[in-house]
Amino acid sequence: MSWRCWMVMAGMVTSATAQALEPDVLFARLAPSVWTVIATDAQNRNTSQGSAVVTGPGRLVTNCHVLARMTRFQVAKDNVSYGARLEFPDPENDLCQIRVDNFNAPAVELADQDTLRVGARVYAIGTPQGLETTLSDGLLSGLRRSDSGQLLFVQTTAPISPGSSGGGLFDAQGRLIGITTLTRREAQNINLAVPAYRIAELPDRGRALLQRRAESKAPIPPAAVPGGATELTAQRRPGDWFEYVTTDQQTQLKTTVNLQVDRVEGSRVVFNGGSRVEDATGLLLESSSPALVELDIVTPPGGWAPDGKVLSGVKTFNFTKFLRGESVSFDITAAVSVPQPIRVGDGQYNAVRIDILGWNGRMPVHRVAGSTYRYRSTVWYSPELMRVVRFSLEQLGNSNAKETMELVRAGHR
Repeated sequence: MSWRCWMVMAGMVTSATAQALEPDVLFARLAPSVWTVIATDAQNRNTSQGSAVVTGPGRLVTNCHVLARMTRFQVAKDNVSYGARLEFPDPENDLCQIRVDNFNAPAVELADQDTLRVGARVYAIGTPQGLETTLSDGLLSGLRRSDSGQLLFVQTTAPISPGSSGGGLFDAQGRLIGITTLTRREAQNINLAVPAYRIAELPDRGRALLQRRAESKAPIPPAAVPGGATELTAQRRPGDWFEYVTTDQQTQLKTTVNLQVDRVEGSRVVFNGGSRVEDATGLLLESSSPALVELDIVTPPGGWAPDGKVLSGVKTFNFTKFLRGESVSFDITAAVSVPQPIRVGDGQYNAVRIDILGWNGRMPVHRVAGSTYRYRSTVWYSPELMRVVRFSLEQLGNSNAKETMELVRAGHR
């Protein structure tokens, strides 16, 4: 190597090193930009909390799962708090932008994703376990990409804990690399952050989602609803039929599932020649085919309407099911909304929205260890039909599965 080339390279290294901040300097610069998100109930009691990062004037970004079940929330730091409201949601990327009036905290600088290098020193700032504005450090230990090369998660050894969600992961120059979102409980120091480049996309994606939600609540003219769909009731009868379409959101591959009631035997509803048996509330009792497999395995014992009464409020479930040689366990919380109109396929129904968040473990039988992943899904259950009309799944972790299922048509023959 020539002396000139060596000097150029040495100068580049020296320049890069000079730009790195000492941890105390970095913390002093960034701490004013990382806040705690606190949820309050109707009695103004604190019910849960997470973290958020200032990204612009009066605007912060956090994880959407931090805001799940929050009817009211505020951002706080050092005994100062501000009322906040959701501005743009992007639940697919688990990012939500919140708006705070009369708020002047400094915004952080976003890192260019092309500069990220495995092995670089990184720092996390958030509110783990309620300990406000905590700094931890580690390495950028992985860049997790899709098959097409898109950066999905930034992996780090910097410790994070419950309450860190929505906080910032920063490089040694104090630039935001990502929003810390989850940790793998069964592993050591495998922590993930949503890449910061997603923040720039958040307003447009949020507006599009809000528009779709507004359109989904629009009334459907009676002429647009097939006559058969209006004949259905909550009481199952031979000849009732349901057509579901499941869509893999990664590949857009669609699968159609048709269910038809053959007979009703007391509290047992028999479909498709006996290949599927449900109770009167749509809870699976027996099955010899995959059909609605992902929905069936996350449905808790007793179903969404145990004893005929639809769930309400917030419920916790811990259960295990066995499916096709696997032991599938869930440790989840389900938050149930009040009934609201939802447009699904050719019909419109009143349905409760059930937001599910927690952990999902899958282990082949006869094995002593398996994998546990962060788990999130949403169920829309219609009391008037006594069955699920929409289901969406996002299984975080190595599988990164995303799937939706909708009741596109239904009727009575």
